[in-house]
Amino acid sequence: MRNSLTFRLIATSFIWVGAALLVTAVLLILLFRGHIEKHFNSSLQDHLEELVSASNVSQSDGLQMTWRPSDPRFNRPHSGWYWEIQQSGSSIARSDSLWRDSLKVAVPGVNDVARIQQLVGPEDETLQVLAQNITFPQSKHPLLFVVAGPDIEIEQEVWAFTIQVAITLAVLGLGLLLAVWFQVRFGLRPLKALQQALGDIRHGKEERLPQNFPEEVQPVVSELNALLEHNSTLLVRARTQAGNLAHAIKNPLTVIRNEAKTIEAEQGNIIRKQAASMTASMNRYLLRVRIAGTADVLGARSNVESVVKDLCFYMKRLYRERDIDINHVLPADCWFQGEAQDLEEMLGNLIDNACKWANSRVSISAECTDDRLVIIVEDDGEGIPEELHHYVLKRGRRLDEDTPGSGLGLDIVRDIAELYRGSLELDHSTFGGLLARLDLPAVMAVK
Repeated sequence: MRNSLTFRLIATSFIWVGAALLVTAVLLILLFRGHIEKHFNSSLQDHLEELVSASNVSQSDGLQMTWRPSDPRFNRPHSGWYWEIQQSGSSIARSDSLWRDSLKVAVPGVNDVARIQQLVGPEDETLQVLAQNITFPQSKHPLLFVVAGPDIEIEQEVWAFTIQVAITLAVLGLGLLLAVWFQVRFGLRPLKALQQALGDIRHGKEERLPQNFPEEVQPVVSELNALLEHNSTLLVRARTQAGNLAHAIKNPLTVIRNEAKTIEAEQGNIIRKQAASMTASMNRYLLRVRIAGTADVLGARSNVESVVKDLCFYMKRLYRERDIDINHVLPADCWFQGEAQDLEEMLGNLIDNACKWANSRVSISAECTDDRLVIIVEDDGEGIPEELHHYVLKRGRRLDEDTPGSGLGLDIVRDIAELYRGSLELDHSTFGGLLARLDLPAVMAVK
């Protein structure tokens, strides 16, 4: 599942949605708690002001209550809502709810404003207490007015709100997650369609992918279609070469059959020549079929300098009687983007052809850019007239029938180069002979 795009997108969305809703819930609860506490403290302040307003102090009678606070909770014993008036540490008036108990609060200063305190009530409940010292003109000593309310009411309201928030955000989160799931499934539907289209191609129902995919997927579709077109071209070419191979073998086999009827010395020689021709044709076309399957292999690369050095060593031994100077100048970091065997086949034919016609010198050089490789093979022989360059690149065309060979070398080189989207060109060498320029795809700075 970790390799699934659907799983990754949905999982990350779940995490972000869950985190966002959790943070939202915490913030809402904190804001609600602050509002409830502010409202609760404001209620205590109202009761304190009412208690002060109902108090009347005289020098003769002392404290007289004009009326008692009307909130019925102050009349229910141990309700958690209490008020009390103290003077010099003694209780001089209290609510019925307080019964015979007294609230032990921290006495504020005479000029201090009313402040919220917390203490434990008669029933061991936590109380929010508002206390203030007030001095009346007719009294020598200040009076301490105390109003208290149960902290549990704040917690109950916050808890009830928390449950409501949790249910609401849970429903909202479920809706968001379902929306994310449908969005991901809908968004990735083109990939499913692409998979189906590729399956149709594999089963022979379609030849190419449709061109109606979203713009984010269309580049991939275009590249896949280009790849399919390329593979189709290679397949057609391979089939053509197989047909050519069969055609090339037909005539030599006919000659073999005819000459085999009366085998004599000369006829035996003919049989050998035709068998050799048949072998050369088979090798050539089978080579082209092999290359059709290996060209454009991803990751294929070959060191140009290594291949050229091996070929030069072999050619020097092959043509050692002619004492031909075969030299090469190659960049060390230049690589051919293809199979080493194909590069050996191309350069082997070009260097061998140069050695056949050279007087005393063959030179191999190369230039490599970011994506192209140009290899030049030239000799100091008689060369080929410019008007015949195109002629010698055709299959089996030879200018000198006395020199050994089948006339297929340059044609093979051109075919392999074209399969790699390259080219072979002939020109005049600065040494006076023929210059063969081979253009191929390259890879730079391979590690």
